[in-house]
Amino acid sequence: MQSPLSSRNSEQKGIPLSFSKFAIAEAKVWSYFLDKVGGFENNRILGIIRVVSLPITLFSAIIGALLSAVFDSFDPLLFLVNTLGLLLAHSASNVINDYWDYKKGIDSEGYFRNIYGIHPVYALGEKKALALGLLLSFLAFLSGLYLFLIRGVWVLVLAILGFIFLFSYSGPPFRFKYIGLGELVVFLVWGPIMICGTFFVITGEFDWMVLLASVPYGITASLVLFGKHLDKLEQDKQKRAYTLPVILGEDKTKKLCKILIFVPYIVALTLAFLSQKYGFLMALISFPRALSLFGGLDIPKPKDVSETPDLYPKKFWPMWYVGATFIFNVDFSISYIIALIVSLFV
Repeated sequence: MQSPLSSRNSEQKGIPLSFSKFAIAEAKVWSYFLDKVGGFENNRILGIIRVVSLPITLFSAIIGALLSAVFDSFDPLLFLVNTLGLLLAHSASNVINDYWDYKKGIDSEGYFRNIYGIHPVYALGEKKALALGLLLSFLAFLSGLYLFLIRGVWVLVLAILGFIFLFSYSGPPFRFKYIGLGELVVFLVWGPIMICGTFFVITGEFDWMVLLASVPYGITASLVLFGKHLDKLEQDKQKRAYTLPVILGEDKTKKLCKILIFVPYIVALTLAFLSQKYGFLMALISFPRALSLFGGLDIPKPKDVSETPDLYPKKFWPMWYVGATFIFNVDFSISYIIALIVSLFV
């Protein structure tokens, strides 16, 4: 497995792997990028809203917009308003769910969340953190109101669904994260809801082919959360935070992830033949990364940062599996966007 977070001397750190010169060069690029990304999490403003997670939403919006161009039409203004609203809603959800995790006693001083970035409650206090989350929610609402006036009641339906899933991820009444449904929620929100919602906002229509086309990206987004929950599995067990990896256990979770890794490519192939838009085949560009992640899941997480490979960005600790799943999400997103652009012409 050619891990982007490892180097040729990994054997000296207890990871029995060897890598090509290309893999080492690639690792240097990703390590530099992740090192810079890790720095964003420690910026007071950017860290509070977890800006590093926002590209996941941006990719959903771009994919939805490109699907509208492939299967129907495109409106740049509606795309921009929709994307701004989604990014604001995601930021609000990050802050509010951190607030609820704090209130539940999960996000304590030494917990995973406080190690890798700035927590809104610890940075601002309870009242100001909640106020920030509500302000961001209101700004997202304004974007949604504009789209509602253009497209009507279905925007309201999609907004309500998104609100329930995003804002009750950690908080009442459902607390999806703590009943093993967090990964499913991420799949639904960043896949069908955001992508099909973007398509509807731009075109005014729904299309079953777009619903199918939303599945691949939704799965890669859910894999990022799988990686994060694997990274803090032991801490979550101790706190009785019943995420899906806690319920299934590490081995079964990794087996499930290995299956999910290949589903986006099966769906992309299916889309190519059903729609006869063979540009979808370009999604296979990222397939080597899928194989890399497949093998990387077998590498045990080091006990502490001193045991990580030399090229591992130290600021990123204690994130390990989530680094690999995030890179896969980015690689697949780029390949899928390329596939959709090609589909405009092929």
